[in-house]
Amino acid sequence: MKIVFFLTLAFFFCEEVFSQTFSHKEIYDSDFVFTEGIYLTKKDFSENKPIEKSRINSQLDPESLTFFEELMQQRTISLYDNLGQEITIKTSEVFGYCSSNGIYVLNNGAFSRVGIIGSICHFLGSKTVYNPAYSPYWDYYNRPFTQVSTVEPQQYFLVFETGQILEYTPQNLEMILMKDPALHDEYAELSRRKKNSKLFYYMRLYNEKHPLYVPVYK
Repeated sequence: MKIVFFLTLAFFFCEEVFSQTFSHKEIYDSDFVFTEGIYLTKKDFSENKPIEKSRINSQLDPESLTFFEELMQQRTISLYDNLGQEITIKTSEVFGYCSSNGIYVLNNGAFSRVGIIGSICHFLGSKTVYNPAYSPYWDYYNRPFTQVSTVEPQQYFLVFETGQILEYTPQNLEMILMKDPALHDEYAELSRRKKNSKLFYYMRLYNEKHPLYVPVYK
């Protein structure tokens, strides 16, 4: 089923390429307006090429400010390709969406808004944590043990160029900074405590040195 799904996406993506013509790249600032629609894949996100409302088959009011929010609450979404053929995708398999110039990505079963946009983006999502706990039942090794899960807040990096989502940790930031050797080495030399306290500072510094250029289409 997954093979069929991705083949369908590949076909749909090819259709999109022929229906949109690349124009240029614009530097991102607070006035930039992203194309509104659904990101089926990470590539759709990084290329600013979502599936727009005109290709979505839904009974919801497309003029409603909560159109995409309500759409994402459905189990599946119906879309039209360039030939007018309808395809159906699972909402749980989309990457995210853009609504009212807000970017939302799927994280831990829910859509989280990206709060900071740049070459390195940042958002607050969630993480499911599994902890051991005693149980009235005995496991295979005759221990009164079970797993208890809790959902906790978790910060994340989102690399715009690739759509890669990583936990907000010094180790992950250090990996991202490898694209800027000087900045990477400077951060790598910090103590563990300073690496933690300067996560946001170095993310912002990287974004200042590497402005985000977003593709725009005709």
